Amino acid sequence: MARFRPYVLGLLGLAAITFPFLWLQLAPNFTNNTIAVQWAPAHGLQFFGNLLPVFVIGFLIWLGVRGWRALALDRVIAAHPAWQKTGGVAGKWWAWIVMPIVLCGPFALSTSTLGLMTNVGIYMILALGLNITVGMTGLLVLGYAGFFAFGAYLFAIGQQYIPFFPWWLVAPLAFPLGGAVGYLLGLPCLRLRGDYLAIVTLGFAEAFRETIRNLDFTGGDQGIILKSYAIFRPMLGLTGNQTCYIFTALILFVAVFLVQRLYHSPIGRAWMAIRENEIAASSLGVPVVQMKLLAFSLSAAIAAVAGVLSAAKDGYISPVICEFQQSIMILAMVILGGLGNSYGALLGAALLYLIPEYMKRLAMFQDNSILPGWLLNSLQQLADYRLLLFGAVMVIMMLYRPQGLLGSSRRKTEILHR
Repeated sequence: MARFRPYVLGLLGLAAITFPFLWLQLAPNFTNNTIAVQWAPAHGLQFFGNLLPVFVIGFLIWLGVRGWRALALDRVIAAHPAWQKTGGVAGKWWAWIVMPIVLCGPFALSTSTLGLMTNVGIYMILALGLNITVGMTGLLVLGYAGFFAFGAYLFAIGQQYIPFFPWWLVAPLAFPLGGAVGYLLGLPCLRLRGDYLAIVTLGFAEAFRETIRNLDFTGGDQGIILKSYAIFRPMLGLTGNQTCYIFTALILFVAVFLVQRLYHSPIGRAWMAIRENEIAASSLGVPVVQMKLLAFSLSAAIAAVAGVLSAAKDGYISPVICEFQQSIMILAMVILGGLGNSYGALLGAALLYLIPEYMKRLAMFQDNSILPGWLLNSLQQLADYRLLLFGAVMVIMMLYRPQGLLGSSRRKTEILHR
């Protein structure tokens, strides 16, 4: 019974906190200028009814995990000769197989799906960049969306005042400028660690957002509409969406290649040494200051390039792109996939972006769906609770798989014994 005591206490605390929001509602009386509090059980029941698919999916995942462990399927599959042969071939040639398949996407996907996959690619680039600071170097950054917005506004403002400023000219320029911003932010943060560093980076993103909201040449809250010549345009028989998809995929491949080369280089080893024990790394001769600044700069540079791609794809930007929710979403992608694992960051970005988006699209299949009506209506409401789902997923990951989906067992041991 003592085993379940923390869970019971946690549920009771959550019920107490959420009780006024779920089971009560305000009833204003405009005649007497009063507001009454009424009991509203229907609202609470509707809330939990909308979350029913979450419980069903969670139960099915739990059954799958229990069955997987009971049957030891991982050992059976790993010991099979066909799996070992396939793993050896995939380990050497998987990149050359995946790249042509991804680049053929524009010719097989619909316009809406193509736009969705392009956004996934942009978030993959962002998760890959944030993984350098959070996953490899161990520097908690909560204002990563600020670097993303810097690249987008650099492009948007530049094309307003420079006669010819297309995206392909801005992207190479955004990389060093974004890195310079990351370097300048990293300078005063060298002595900060943990929560204090996170607060400084969060303050940077919020200060940048408030600045662009209150300046005339940034468009304020209304944002900036980009000129048609500056965004992705049809070329070589491809539409603008197809061009955007292909260039985003190519930039993502280059970013993955460069980050992986850095990870297996002395620089990557130095980052991991700083992550594990900064004092020990410094005593062994690792230039901690230079390595931290390099991590900040490279991470910010990648985010700035992603900001240019996002602005060129949408043709419009606003301060919404650097809200705190955006930074938390990118951080959740990195944690879900696996801290320090580049491919895990890509997987986490794909899952956390595609699942809510496809939940929103369930309404399109309402007439032809084979699912029961009550289940379909509940699934259609899940997108409204995606932040709640993010929090629940993060809590479950920290409890049962702290290393992430593609994290190693060694990383789990390091986290649990820190």
